Amino acid sequence: MENCVVSCINSIELGKSAVHGRMEVVPLVSTRDPGPEYLMLDQALSQRRIVITEVSREGSVPQLKVENRGKTPVLLLDGEELAGAKQNRVLNTTILVPGKSEIEIPVTCTEQGRWSYASPHFSDSMVMMNYRTRSRKMSSVSSSLRERHASRRSDQAGIWNDISEMCELSGVSSPTGAMKDLYESQKKKMDGFLAAFPVQEGQQGVIVSLDGVPAGIEFLSRPAAYARIHDKLIRSYALEALIDRKPVASLGDRERPEAFLQRIASSSSESYPAVGLGTECRLEGQDLAGSALHHEGVVVHMVCFAGAGDEAFEVNRAGFRQRRASYASRSQRRDPPDDWIL
Repeated sequence: MENCVVSCINSIELGKSAVHGRMEVVPLVSTRDPGPEYLMLDQALSQRRIVITEVSREGSVPQLKVENRGKTPVLLLDGEELAGAKQNRVLNTTILVPGKSEIEIPVTCTEQGRWSYASPHFSDSMVMMNYRTRSRKMSSVSSSLRERHASRRSDQAGIWNDISEMCELSGVSSPTGAMKDLYESQKKKMDGFLAAFPVQEGQQGVIVSLDGVPAGIEFLSRPAAYARIHDKLIRSYALEALIDRKPVASLGDRERPEAFLQRIASSSSESYPAVGLGTECRLEGQDLAGSALHHEGVVVHMVCFAGAGDEAFEVNRAGFRQRRASYASRSQRRDPPDDWIL
């Protein structure tokens, strides 16, 4: 693993943990320099610094176009959802978009039954993909990087399957199979988790455990940046805590946060040029899948999940086409072409 990533992990200090329901949350701070400045998605959109659109009028499922009209880089996080245009998408990796630039970004669909314009541009949906689906996406993107020469595509069918499963378990009916509808249905219940885990002064990250087992870590170089995505993160784990599914297998049964951090530091890694600024370090190990984006010697963003590893999705693709057709029929919208399945 690259020295700057190990140094970042070793600099992390743990705050006082809190517990609510099945979740335990440990705040994180760091003694390291925060590094380069950047804006977060919600800031850049509200200030009209960036514009996110389809790559063309026809659109392309696994890609979007981002124009940064300002001088300050904009940080888009792995798992953040963008709403609008022809269908909602999530980021496949963390991207530091350079100032005064236009780039294409890799994404995954989170709204299976819509392929028609809801708006010309994308907005911040205020949703981050739930922990388990995001961890599996992380693994499939890492596999794509290794096997497809820098392609950052996910297992799209697997994502649709997971969203469908969660909707079924929650009793949620979404006309377009949208992940955002699932979150909206659980909003009141999630408020209790947000109240139990408020952001702390100077906080830069979090380690979350479910049922006493480490689930994941998220870390940003700047406290002000982390504060802007704290609620999104808490909701992404709270959704798992609210849905009764089989627990994710983990080697770290009752593993403490300190040991979880050291296990991440000892994991293997491969580095790739980032989509935007910096270098992307993909973290992998038995029961672990993650990434760290570093730029100018500083880890800008790091995320790592337990319980996924290299486990592949078991996908019934025929079942997906049936669900997709059902969603499209109910929404009375044109369904995307078959070559969507990646």
